[in-house]
Amino acid sequence: MDDDEISSLIAKDIAGALFEISHQNYPLAAKIIRQIKEQSALHNRPISIIQDVSNMEDPLDLQFGLRSGVDWVATDRPEHVRLSKGFNKLPGVIFKGRDLPKRLRVDSVMADGFLDPDAEVIGMQNGQIKHLISEHPDQRVLDALADILSYAATSAIAVSDLDLAKALSFRRASKKIFFAPKDKSAAARGGIYWGVYPIYMGNDLISSLKNTRFVKKGERMVDATNIKHVAIHSIP
Repeated sequence: MDDDEISSLIAKDIAGALFEISHQNYPLAAKIIRQIKEQSALHNRPISIIQDVSNMEDPLDLQFGLRSGVDWVATDRPEHVRLSKGFNKLPGVIFKGRDLPKRLRVDSVMADGFLDPDAEVIGMQNGQIKHLISEHPDQRVLDALADILSYAATSAIAVSDLDLAKALSFRRASKKIFFAPKDKSAAARGGIYWGVYPIYMGNDLISSLKNTRFVKKGERMVDATNIKHVAIHSIP
Protein backbone atom coordinates (compact mmCIF):
# COMPACT_ATOMS: atom_id res chain seq x y z
CA MET A 1 0.00 0.00 0.00
CA ASP A 2 1.16 3.53 -0.63
CA ASP A 3 0.95 6.49 1.73
CA ASP A 4 -2.27 7.80 0.19
CA GLU A 5 -4.08 4.47 0.73
CA ILE A 6 -2.95 4.24 4.35
CA SER A 7 -3.82 7.90 4.90
CA SER A 8 -7.34 7.37 3.53
CA LEU A 9 -7.90 4.41 5.89
CA ILE A 10 -6.76 6.43 8.90
CA ALA A 11 -9.08 9.26 7.81
CA LYS A 12 -11.95 6.74 7.91
CA ASP A 13 -11.30 6.28 11.64
CA ILE A 14 -9.77 2.80 11.65
CA ALA A 15 -8.47 1.87 15.09
CA GLY A 16 -5.86 -0.69 14.05
CA ALA A 17 -4.10 -2.53 11.23
CA LEU A 18 -3.69 -6.33 11.30
CA PHE A 19 -1.24 -8.26 9.10
CA GLU A 20 1.17 -11.18 9.02
CA ILE A 21 4.95 -10.97 8.84
CA SER A 22 7.06 -13.66 7.21
CA HIS A 23 10.84 -13.76 7.05
CA GLN A 24 10.73 -13.57 3.25
CA ASN A 25 9.08 -10.16 3.52
CA TYR A 26 10.86 -8.37 6.36
CA PRO A 27 11.66 -5.32 4.17
CA LEU A 28 8.00 -5.01 3.09
CA ALA A 29 6.71 -5.45 6.66
CA ALA A 30 9.14 -2.83 7.95
CA LYS A 31 8.02 -0.45 5.19
CA ILE A 32 4.31 -0.89 6.03
CA ILE A 33 4.87 -0.45 9.77
CA ARG A 34 6.94 2.67 9.13
CA GLN A 35 4.24 4.05 6.80
CA ILE A 36 1.48 3.44 9.36
CA LYS A 37 3.47 5.16 12.11
CA GLU A 38 4.35 8.13 9.88
CA GLN A 39 0.79 8.60 8.63
CA SER A 40 -0.54 8.16 12.18
CA ALA A 41 1.68 11.02 13.31
CA LEU A 42 0.54 13.22 10.41
CA HIS A 43 -3.12 12.59 11.29
CA ASN A 44 -2.50 12.80 15.07
CA ARG A 45 -4.16 9.38 15.29
CA PRO A 46 -2.26 6.55 17.04
CA ILE A 47 -3.15 3.29 15.24
CA SER A 48 -2.80 -0.15 16.88
CA ILE A 49 -0.54 -2.44 14.85
CA ILE A 50 -1.52 -6.10 15.27
CA GLN A 51 0.76 -8.92 14.10
CA ASP A 52 -1.00 -12.23 13.34
CA VAL A 53 1.52 -15.01 14.04
CA SER A 54 -0.92 -17.96 13.73
CA ASN A 55 0.98 -19.38 10.74
CA MET A 56 4.40 -18.45 12.01
CA GLU A 57 7.11 -21.11 11.57
CA ASP A 58 10.14 -19.08 12.61
CA PRO A 59 10.21 -17.25 16.00
CA LEU A 60 12.35 -14.58 14.32
CA ASP A 61 9.14 -13.34 12.66
CA LEU A 62 7.73 -12.46 16.08
CA GLN A 63 11.02 -10.94 17.21
CA PHE A 64 11.11 -8.80 14.07
CA GLY A 65 7.56 -7.59 14.68
CA LEU A 66 8.28 -6.64 18.28
CA ARG A 67 11.47 -4.82 17.31
CA SER A 68 9.54 -2.98 14.61
CA GLY A 69 6.97 -1.75 17.12
CA VAL A 70 3.84 -3.89 16.84
CA ASP A 71 1.38 -3.24 19.68
CA TRP A 72 -0.49 -6.56 19.69
CA VAL A 73 0.18 -10.19 18.78
CA ALA A 74 -2.71 -12.40 17.59
CA THR A 75 -2.50 -16.20 17.42
CA ASP A 76 -4.52 -19.41 17.80
CA ARG A 77 -1.58 -21.44 19.12
CA PRO A 78 -0.78 -21.59 22.86
CA GLU A 79 2.94 -22.01 22.21
CA HIS A 80 2.99 -18.64 20.46
CA VAL A 81 1.32 -17.02 23.47
CA ARG A 82 3.97 -18.46 25.77
CA LEU A 83 6.72 -17.36 23.39
CA SER A 84 5.44 -13.79 23.20
CA LYS A 85 5.15 -13.66 27.00
CA GLY A 86 8.81 -14.63 27.19
CA PHE A 87 10.07 -11.45 25.56
CA ASN A 88 11.01 -8.42 27.64
CA LYS A 89 9.02 -5.96 25.50
CA LEU A 90 5.54 -7.43 25.76
CA PRO A 91 2.71 -6.50 23.41
CA GLY A 92 -0.93 -7.20 24.12
CA VAL A 93 -1.85 -10.80 23.24
CA ILE A 94 -5.05 -11.74 21.39
CA PHE A 95 -6.07 -15.42 21.30
CA LYS A 96 -7.97 -16.36 18.15
CA GLY A 97 -10.88 -18.64 19.04
CA ARG A 98 -13.08 -19.38 22.01
CA ASP A 99 -11.22 -22.55 23.02
CA LEU A 100 -8.82 -20.72 25.29
CA PRO A 101 -6.77 -23.32 27.23
CA LYS A 102 -7.02 -23.14 31.00
CA ARG A 103 -4.30 -21.17 32.77
CA LEU A 104 -3.26 -19.52 29.49
CA ARG A 105 -3.24 -15.80 30.20
CA VAL A 106 -4.05 -13.45 27.33
CA ASP A 107 -5.37 -9.91 27.07
CA SER A 108 -8.14 -10.49 24.54
CA VAL A 109 -10.03 -13.05 22.46
CA MET A 110 -10.85 -12.87 18.75
CA ALA A 111 -13.95 -14.81 17.65
CA ASP A 112 -17.54 -14.16 16.52
CA GLY A 113 -20.88 -13.94 18.29
CA PHE A 114 -19.97 -11.68 21.20
CA LEU A 115 -22.99 -9.79 22.53
CA ASP A 116 -20.93 -6.63 23.00
CA PRO A 117 -17.60 -6.77 21.12
CA ASP A 118 -14.92 -4.17 21.70
CA ALA A 119 -13.70 -4.08 18.09
CA GLU A 120 -14.56 -5.46 14.65
CA VAL A 121 -11.98 -6.71 12.16
CA ILE A 122 -13.15 -5.72 8.68
CA GLY A 123 -13.40 -8.51 6.11
CA MET A 124 -12.29 -11.31 8.42
CA GLN A 125 -14.23 -14.37 9.56
CA ASN A 126 -14.23 -14.73 13.35
CA GLY A 127 -13.24 -11.09 13.42
CA GLN A 128 -14.66 -9.68 16.65
CA ILE A 129 -12.34 -8.74 19.51
CA LYS A 130 -13.37 -8.95 23.15
CA HIS A 131 -10.95 -7.78 25.82
CA LEU A 132 -10.57 -9.76 29.03
CA ILE A 133 -10.42 -7.03 31.65
CA SER A 134 -9.96 -7.60 35.38
CA GLU A 135 -11.22 -5.23 38.06
CA HIS A 136 -9.34 -1.98 38.47
CA PRO A 137 -6.98 -2.15 41.49
CA ASP A 138 -8.42 1.06 42.97
CA GLN A 139 -12.20 0.85 42.67
CA ARG A 140 -12.71 4.07 44.64
CA VAL A 141 -10.84 6.09 42.02
CA LEU A 142 -12.91 4.53 39.25
CA ASP A 143 -16.18 5.20 41.08
CA ALA A 144 -15.18 8.81 41.78
CA LEU A 145 -14.36 9.46 38.12
CA ALA A 146 -17.63 7.88 37.04
CA ASP A 147 -19.50 10.22 39.41
CA ILE A 148 -17.69 13.27 38.02
CA LEU A 149 -18.55 12.23 34.47
CA SER A 150 -22.19 11.80 35.42
CA TYR A 151 -22.73 15.10 37.21
CA ALA A 152 -20.24 17.61 35.76
CA ALA A 153 -21.81 18.01 32.28
CA THR A 154 -18.63 16.93 30.53
CA SER A 155 -18.30 15.21 27.16
CA ALA A 156 -15.02 13.34 27.70
CA ILE A 157 -12.37 12.19 30.13
CA ALA A 158 -8.62 12.08 29.55
CA VAL A 159 -6.38 9.56 31.33
CA SER A 160 -2.70 8.67 31.02
CA ASP A 161 -2.95 5.18 32.58
CA LEU A 162 -3.95 2.31 30.27
CA ASP A 163 -5.48 0.26 33.10
CA LEU A 164 -7.78 3.19 33.89
CA ALA A 165 -8.71 3.59 30.22
CA LYS A 166 -9.46 -0.14 30.02
CA ALA A 167 -11.60 -0.05 33.17
CA LEU A 168 -13.65 2.89 31.85
CA SER A 169 -14.00 1.09 28.52
CA PHE A 170 -15.21 -2.06 30.29
CA ARG A 171 -17.84 0.02 32.09
CA ARG A 172 -18.97 1.36 28.70
CA ALA A 173 -18.60 4.95 29.82
CA SER A 174 -21.04 7.22 27.99
CA LYS A 175 -18.29 9.80 27.42
CA LYS A 176 -15.26 9.69 25.15
CA ILE A 177 -12.15 8.25 26.81
CA PHE A 178 -8.95 9.96 25.69
CA PHE A 179 -5.81 7.91 26.35
CA ALA A 180 -2.86 10.29 26.56
CA PRO A 181 0.22 8.50 27.96
CA LYS A 182 3.43 10.42 28.58
CA ASP A 183 5.24 7.91 26.37
CA LYS A 184 3.91 8.61 22.87
CA SER A 185 4.95 5.17 21.65
CA ALA A 186 2.50 3.61 24.14
CA ALA A 187 -0.54 5.48 22.83
CA ALA A 188 -1.37 3.10 19.97
CA ARG A 189 -1.90 0.16 22.32
CA GLY A 190 -5.21 1.73 23.42
CA GLY A 191 -6.59 2.06 19.91
CA ILE A 192 -8.73 -1.09 19.81
CA TYR A 193 -10.45 -0.65 23.18
CA TRP A 194 -14.15 0.31 23.01
CA GLY A 195 -14.71 4.05 23.35
CA VAL A 196 -10.99 4.81 23.79
CA TYR A 197 -9.40 7.52 21.63
CA PRO A 198 -5.60 7.47 21.96
CA ILE A 199 -3.83 10.77 21.34
CA TYR A 200 -0.22 11.85 21.10
CA MET A 201 0.52 13.90 24.20
CA GLY A 202 2.41 17.14 23.54
CA ASN A 203 3.36 19.91 25.94
CA ASP A 204 -0.15 20.07 27.41
CA LEU A 205 -3.41 18.18 27.11
CA ILE A 206 -5.62 20.93 25.66
CA SER A 207 -3.30 21.78 22.76
CA SER A 208 -2.81 18.06 22.10
CA LEU A 209 -6.58 17.55 21.88
CA LYS A 210 -7.07 20.60 19.67
CA ASN A 211 -4.68 19.01 17.16
CA THR A 212 -7.25 16.23 16.73
CA ARG A 213 -10.88 16.49 15.63
CA PHE A 214 -12.16 14.72 18.72
CA VAL A 215 -13.22 17.84 20.62
CA LYS A 216 -15.10 21.02 19.82
CA LYS A 217 -14.74 24.55 21.13
CA GLY A 218 -16.69 25.06 24.35
CA GLU A 219 -16.84 21.38 25.31
CA ARG A 220 -16.01 20.50 28.90
CA MET A 221 -13.85 17.54 29.78
CA VAL A 222 -12.40 15.82 32.83
CA ASP A 223 -8.61 15.84 32.97
CA ALA A 224 -7.51 12.76 34.96
CA THR A 225 -4.06 12.44 33.41
CA ASN A 226 -2.74 13.21 36.90
CA ILE A 227 -5.04 11.15 39.10
CA LYS A 228 -3.98 13.09 42.21
CA HIS A 229 -5.12 16.41 40.71
CA VAL A 230 -8.26 15.82 38.64
CA ALA A 231 -9.52 18.96 36.89
CA ILE A 232 -12.33 20.04 34.55
CA HIS A 233 -11.36 22.04 31.46
CA SER A 234 -13.33 23.92 28.84
CA ILE A 235 -11.94 23.70 25.30
CA PRO A 236 -11.06 27.27 24.21
